[in-house]
Amino acid sequence: MKKILKLALVFGFALFSAMNFIACGSNTQEGKSNAKDSIAASDKKMSNSNSSPSDNFRDFVYKEINDGNEYEISASPLFIMKLVNSDISKDVVIPSTYNGKPVTAIGANAFENLYMITKITIPDSVTVIEKSAFSGCFGINRVILGNATTKIGDEAFYDCKSLNSINIPETLTYLGDYTFRGCSNLQSTIIIPDAVTNSLKGTFSRCSKLTSVTIGMGISKIGYAAFYKTGLTSIIIPSNIKSIEDEAFRECDELISVTIEDDGVTHIEGGNISGAFRDCSKLKTIIFGNKLEYIGKNAFQNCSSLESLTFPASLITINENAFRECKDLVNINFENCAASIGVWAFERCSKLKNIDFGDSLVRISAWAFNDCANITEITLPASLEYLGGPSMPPFYGCNQPIIKVKKLLSPPSGWAIRWDTDCGEIYWGQ
Repeated sequence: MKKILKLALVFGFALFSAMNFIACGSNTQEGKSNAKDSIAASDKKMSNSNSSPSDNFRDFVYKEINDGNEYEISASPLFIMKLVNSDISKDVVIPSTYNGKPVTAIGANAFENLYMITKITIPDSVTVIEKSAFSGCFGINRVILGNATTKIGDEAFYDCKSLNSINIPETLTYLGDYTFRGCSNLQSTIIIPDAVTNSLKGTFSRCSKLTSVTIGMGISKIGYAAFYKTGLTSIIIPSNIKSIEDEAFRECDELISVTIEDDGVTHIEGGNISGAFRDCSKLKTIIFGNKLEYIGKNAFQNCSSLESLTFPASLITINENAFRECKDLVNINFENCAASIGVWAFERCSKLKNIDFGDSLVRISAWAFNDCANITEITLPASLEYLGGPSMPPFYGCNQPIIKVKKLLSPPSGWAIRWDTDCGEIYWGQ
């Protein structure tokens, strides 16, 4: 019986090679269908590479690189067939040499969608893991990287949903875009080496169990959606980071505290329907550092647990909706920054009571504090060049607060007519 099975396998493989791909069985299992789709591509790689007659190497295809002095490795069609047709889980150990030459790279899409793989061990000889090398391998629960890896390519472990452990060596210089996106079980403590310089665009997005990350000193900005929907509870953003891009920490539901070191971040970005920290519902405290200049649209919208904000003197712009519906916010201190406050910037901050505008604020736009019903008194600085209105007064719905104006005896030309609609008494020259 075993001989018959072996003959059948040989016949099946020969027929597969001649036809490039045979669609067999149903497509009820999405992962299995994806794995079969990669057979044709792997077969094409085999035709241009050296393969070993040894049984120990038949799982892999070897492609000569770097003038034939090294090899890049991928899964062989035979290996794929064995996995697809047997449904047996597999631990993969990448060999360090082949034909007396080092294996230094894992090719693009090399093991993509092979969901039966459960563990990957990569030797010190491998320095490069190319794009999507293990993308869609949702059965992998552990990856052991060698001590010489310098590049983990874009989407290399995309949607490896079972992955809970990976070691990142200090030799790493590139950690790709969306590399670990969707690794929803990743629980390692991630330390990003100082040699990494790219922005981590989407790198850890949707890693919902990731609670701890240390950012290295080589990164200058945190890219779009870098930590979107992660399980981070706190983050220290070092002084080498100058910009936090849109959605970088959006919907981090467990994030409680953010500390931006001095001499660091100047821009926190946002978008029309997004924002760098939007919907971080448990975010309670944030320290902005001393260089912050710009807070983008919706950047902190719906951060409903924020209690207090102190803006540095460097601040220039708070854009529209930036802190809209921060419902636990009580205190704001502007520390004499010459800032402009955008439309709806603090709308519906229902507990907001104490605002120190300082002496340098230049603009408060329409509806900036709309429906902040707990404000009872407002002191405006003489530095204000613009105060929104008339049909869109900045303090509308604030329960008729008393307005005190420092030094000025009457509204300057930049203050709109009826800016004080729905306000109480106004005291000039305080």
